[in-house]
Amino acid sequence: MPLRDRIAGALLVLIVLAAQTHWMGPAIIFLSGGLVVSYGVWITARWKNDAAAVLPVYLLAIAVQCLHFTEEYVTGFQHQFPELFGIHWSDARFVTFNMLWLAAFVLAGLGVYRRVPLAYLVVLFLALIGGVGNGVSHLILSAMSRGYFPGLITAPFCLLMGIILLRRIFSA
Repeated sequence: MPLRDRIAGALLVLIVLAAQTHWMGPAIIFLSGGLVVSYGVWITARWKNDAAAVLPVYLLAIAVQCLHFTEEYVTGFQHQFPELFGIHWSDARFVTFNMLWLAAFVLAGLGVYRRVPLAYLVVLFLALIGGVGNGVSHLILSAMSRGYFPGLITAPFCLLMGIILLRRIFSA
C-alpha cells in the first residue's frame, strides 16, 4: 500500500472519528474502535482488489444494512441504546448518522468498481463492524436484556453478510 494511500486513510479515519464522536457522543465508541481496527486491517492485511468478486456481495451487504437500520429505527434502537450510556439521540440525529454512513458505503461501492484502494477501508468497516460486529453485538444486547433488543431480527443477516464479504475480500 503506497504511503499516500495510508496517509489518506488515516486522515479519513481521524476526521470520521472526530465528527461521529462530536455528533453522537460516547455511545459511538464501539463504531469508532471498529473503524480504527478496520484501518489496521486495511493497511496490514493482503486483501483482494477485485470488483467482480467483491462488489455483488458488498451491494447486498449494503441492502441488508438498510433493512437492519430500518428495523432499528422502527423498534426504537435510537432511544434504547444511547440510554445505556446516559445520553439521548433524537430520531433525526440517528437517521442522519445512518444516512451518512449509507452514503459512504455507496460511494465506496463506486470506488470498488474503479479499483480505488481507499474504498476498501470502508468496505472492510462494513464487513467487520456493520456486519460481524453489529450482528454479534445485537445478539449480546438481546441476551443481556433477556429478550428482544431493537435490531435483533436482522442482526444474524448482518453477521452472515459480514462473514461472506470478508471471505470475498480475502479469498486467494
